Formats: sequence, structure tokens, C-alpha cells
Amino acid sequence: MLAVNGYFDGNTCIALDTSHFHPNQRLVITALDEDIDASDIQKQKEKALAELHGVFGMLTHEEAEDIRNNRVNFKERY
Repeated sequence: MLAVNGYFDGNTCIALDTSHFHPNQRLVITALDEDIDASDIQKQKEKALAELHGVFGMLTHEEAEDIRNNRVNFKERY
């Protein structure tokens, strides 16, 4: 069982870390009694972005160039 932080934006439940989810995975959503500050959400997003930036530099120049050359814009696919 996995627990991730998230919040309810008034319409939708938003998970702040979705890297562990896969399509059609069943979820159990638990509402806590406490509210979170918008600043907490911003801090968690900044942390996730910093972790993503940590991935940059792990690819060789050739691997990054291959990704750039072979990416397909969604609109171009259909």
C-alpha cells in the first residue's frame, strides 16, 4: 500500500506525486480533517520540480539529442 500527499481543489482530488500510479490502478482516498496551506502545495511542487531537474544531466548528450530528434508532437500523431 502506498500513501501520497494531495489535496481537493473543490472539484478534483489532486495527488502531488503520481509517479507510482499506473492506468486503471484502484485507489483509496482518505480525507483528513486538516486543511493545507497553498504555500505547502507550492513547496511540494517546487520540491518535485527540483527532483525532476536532478534527472537532467543523467543523459549523455547523444541520448538527449536522440530524444529531441524523435519526439512527436501529439497534434502531429493524429
